[in-house]
Amino acid sequence: MIEEKQYSGSDVSKAIANACKDLGATQDKLNIEVVAPGSAGFLGVFGKKAATVKVSLKNKGGQAADPHHKKRGRGERPSKGPARGSASTRAPEKAPAEILQSHLDEVKNDLEKILELMGFPAAVEVTNEANKITARIGGDIDEAIIGPEGQTLDSIQYLMRKIISRRIEGKVMFSLDAGDYRNRRRDELEEKALKLAEEVKVSGRTKSIPALNPAERRIVHMTLQADRSIRSRSVGDGHFKKILIYVPTQGKKQKNR
Repeated sequence: MIEEKQYSGSDVSKAIANACKDLGATQDKLNIEVVAPGSAGFLGVFGKKAATVKVSLKNKGGQAADPHHKKRGRGERPSKGPARGSASTRAPEKAPAEILQSHLDEVKNDLEKILELMGFPAAVEVTNEANKITARIGGDIDEAIIGPEGQTLDSIQYLMRKIISRRIEGKVMFSLDAGDYRNRRRDELEEKALKLAEEVKVSGRTKSIPALNPAERRIVHMTLQADRSIRSRSVGDGHFKKILIYVPTQGKKQKNR
């Protein structure tokens, strides 16, 4: 049986280099399986993860022996593993987290430190309701904290979600607001969606709303879902996607995402 070992490094190449050094062999003499590619993390600091590889020495024929290999009779086919996305391979859903007052205090302290480092010291209020932590930045809100179309506020929210996920075990939601920005943004998106929908119905031409985060896309889709004369759908890759508003083509169905 071929012995396998795991090695880690700041990236895959460093992990392989560590394996070569420890085993006293060049890379072409090794069987290498990437267990985790690693991650540079947010801003190269937060959430950084090491790369991990599983390594074994090749035998004289150039390949590692399979300890589970057995001869198959004529006509036999190798058994297939579980289908991709099947219940046996799907990651189990996290159970709801038990949120303590100490967790809320940590969130408050972390957020206040981030704002201070950004040059915007401010009072922060943190509450928990139905397994959702909500943080509100109070006082005189500098528009720079919010940023154009809420991009800076969304970035801070994303960073805080990463920090919270590492500190609190289980499923927990987090939202960040500054002043009354989220409500004002909702009103703005609803108004914009309805205005573009009317333009689409008059001209028949597709209109679009620039890239939005999932929560904002949901606002637009929910605003337009009752109007059967037009449709809306999200397009693009990644966290931010733009929304198309258009007249539906008969016989074709589009899905909101």
